[in-house]
Amino acid sequence: MIETLFTQALGLVAPWQVAEVIFKPESGRIDFQVRFGAAIHVCPACGAAAQPLHDRLARSWRHMDFFQYEAHLHAEVPRVACAGCGKVTQIPVPWAREGSRFTLLFEALTLMLAPTMSVLAAGRLLRVRSRRLWRVINHHVGRARAQESHARVRAIGVDETASKRGQTYISVFYDLDAQRLLFATPGRDKATLGKFASDLTEHGGQPTAITHVSMDMSGSFQAGAAEHFPAAEVCFDRFHVVALSSTALDEVRRAEVKSAPELKGTRWGLHKKPADWTVKQTDTMHWLQRSNLKTARAWRIKQALRSIYATATTPYSGPWKSDSGLSCAPS
Repeated sequence: MIETLFTQALGLVAPWQVAEVIFKPESGRIDFQVRFGAAIHVCPACGAAAQPLHDRLARSWRHMDFFQYEAHLHAEVPRVACAGCGKVTQIPVPWAREGSRFTLLFEALTLMLAPTMSVLAAGRLLRVRSRRLWRVINHHVGRARAQESHARVRAIGVDETASKRGQTYISVFYDLDAQRLLFATPGRDKATLGKFASDLTEHGGQPTAITHVSMDMSGSFQAGAAEHFPAAEVCFDRFHVVALSSTALDEVRRAEVKSAPELKGTRWGLHKKPADWTVKQTDTMHWLQRSNLKTARAWRIKQALRSIYATATTPYSGPWKSDSGLSCAPS
């Protein structure tokens, strides 16, 4: 009865069935020997019915764990010798995709874990080398991206992020209207926009149809946008514009603290949102706003800039905000 139980647990249907269960607690694993219980089958190549089996090839797959034990499926997979098309073709197994050494459920678990942790950590959890998991991820991501259409992409955002320690970066490209990631590539120079333009074209998009490009103030990005997206209006994203105002505020405070030592200890309050001020910071900021110090004026200018982003509701009401809700300032 145990073979019947595991046949049902694995979701197998006739003519596939579990023929033997080998439990090895000392090795921390359980092995299932699966048998194909028929002598004829439809030809996988041409669909001809009732074709004889040619031979059987031994195959193995890693399955999801049963409790704390690794599970492995083993089967002698038949090949059909078709009289119709003359080909000898292996029968596809229902629990795994062709060429994979993992079951579909194991691959599904891998894809669930990948967005929530590093692939190295997922490999440790699943007790599989991360290199093997990367092959699974690359296959399914590549298959999904091949089906994507970028024909309606009009507004894009580009930014770089560190991929490792040191000066190693990748550039990421977003559809600002649909708020989805479109493309990622190593580097943060002019060439990365050329790579994205090629990928956009491969997925049905047109670089000349791009109307807005939001980015930081990188000269390389600006040059790449001018070359590859000539019809687009270049915008500087909110984060970097506000960061410039914060840097300017710091410079004003540092210069003025020499003549106004009471500004010492005000830096963190100046950069916090008013709702996050402590009682002491609230008293200090209220005093600062009643003063005639340049730092107070610089803080008000920075807050006014934030207010523009917070209240704009259309692409041209500043014009500071895109219709996707992601803000930008004209270059």
